[in-house]
Amino acid sequence: SVAGHRSTSMALLLLLPLAASLVPQPMRRRAVLSAPPLVAAGLLSPLAFGCGCGCGGLIHPPSALAISATTMTGKTRPDLGVVLVDQVSQQGQTLSADLVVAGGLICSVAFDSKWKLAEGGYYDVEANTRDGEAAFLQRVALPKGSTLDSLPAKWFTSAVLGVDGRYGAYGAPVDGKVIADVTSSGKRLVDISFTSLSPGGAESSRKAVVSAVQPAGSTDALLLVAGASAARWKKSGAEADARAAAQSLRVVGTRKTALAPEAPSDYRFGKTTGPSSMKSRNDGPDYSKYAADDAD
Repeated sequence: SVAGHRSTSMALLLLLPLAASLVPQPMRRRAVLSAPPLVAAGLLSPLAFGCGCGCGGLIHPPSALAISATTMTGKTRPDLGVVLVDQVSQQGQTLSADLVVAGGLICSVAFDSKWKLAEGGYYDVEANTRDGEAAFLQRVALPKGSTLDSLPAKWFTSAVLGVDGRYGAYGAPVDGKVIADVTSSGKRLVDISFTSLSPGGAESSRKAVVSAVQPAGSTDALLLVAGASAARWKKSGAEADARAAAQSLRVVGTRKTALAPEAPSDYRFGKTTGPSSMKSRNDGPDYSKYAADDAD
């Protein structure tokens, strides 16, 4: 009957959204790099792992990615754990930011750098140059019962050099090594070297200084990673600039908050991350050009 036909058609229309939700979605680049081999190869649906986010059930969308999963070029932004309550500012050579950290706190943090504040959806709190020098902030939860002093040095390379990190857009960095490790006045300074990958698979040797502080009352550590290509580390003065930035990292103060260090607490949550007044860069740097420098 006509009525029966209409009922059937209506039922099918109501079921379409449900059916669409069950179709596996294309995996993001970083999810592919971390997913089980069969999932990454497209031979097994991520739904088989009980997870429909395209990560094989091993990773779920990180909090920072919920703000803006990709840039305009489709490049997945890093997950540095940074939840901002307001815009990052730079006065002279001082960068300042207010972050939500564990323990019900907003932490005001600052560091000094002669490099320019990076703008755009790819960045959280970062100063960089066109030549690849960069100093960026990362928030990491400390292992239960640990302090900065008690952590092994390799914890810092693991925290910084993951596939979700700043240097992991084209695969997790390799050859991570700790060169030096010093603790002074409640701040941990760890020198590291590693090799990052470019879009074309070229390798770029890099060096960095990781500075770490722990806000009082929080179980989080704030890391400032300041580094450059190995080719520019000595001959271009990048090492001196990176060390100065790392050593300047400081907690200005903290205040209580009901906000949790999760994506919805970030002032950027739900907003687009395109250029602002045509000034912001919405893409991350291309490290392939530094591979050629390393060969010099």
